[in-house]
Amino acid sequence: MSKTISFSICLLTFVALNGVLAQVPYCGRCPRVKVMDTFDLDAYMGIWYEYSKYPVTFELGQKCTTAQYENIDNSTVSVVNSAISRLTGRPSNITGTAKVIAPAELAVSFFEEEVNKTNYQVLGTDYDSYAVVYSCSSLTPLAHLKFVWILTREREPMNETIAIAHQILNNNWISQSPLVNTRQKGCNGTHSATMQLGENDFDINAAHEANDRQ
Repeated sequence: MSKTISFSICLLTFVALNGVLAQVPYCGRCPRVKVMDTFDLDAYMGIWYEYSKYPVTFELGQKCTTAQYENIDNSTVSVVNSAISRLTGRPSNITGTAKVIAPAELAVSFFEEEVNKTNYQVLGTDYDSYAVVYSCSSLTPLAHLKFVWILTREREPMNETIAIAHQILNNNWISQSPLVNTRQKGCNGTHSATMQLGENDFDINAAHEANDRQ
């Protein structure tokens, strides 16, 4: 297949997926990234505030997004993702689990689904102020879909903290252009949310599985 034809097919795939998924497709297979060589799972536990992310359908119209992690055992973590609707002001959350696949590599799942493939990679963290999380799913041999999150321990982190996170992305040749900042103001009640999100509303695996079915 010529490069011109391959590029044309990739471009068509990009346009179609961008319209349907409202996420960030790229040409080619998932690139290699550098995850942390050593990872302290215990130190990573606790509440993280979402500072920015690549656009994802399951976070549309939300603010005050957080992730709370707690150890279940040496290889399993409980996950509670919370947010507030910017339209209605109603808090919501979803609970899942994460399996430790390798250092800094987890398989996050919701709704008691079985997931054994890494879909959550920590590219860098100091455990006290920032974390850079990455996930990639191959759509076809010609296209892949990326997820990127910058998490922080404070709702409004220092500029220096974000600069370090951005450098980690640069070191992995991951573009910062698609990053969208998450609004973290007017967030009272986020962690006490009791309304559960519906299936696919806040689930990274829903996007991955939708891609696999195409």
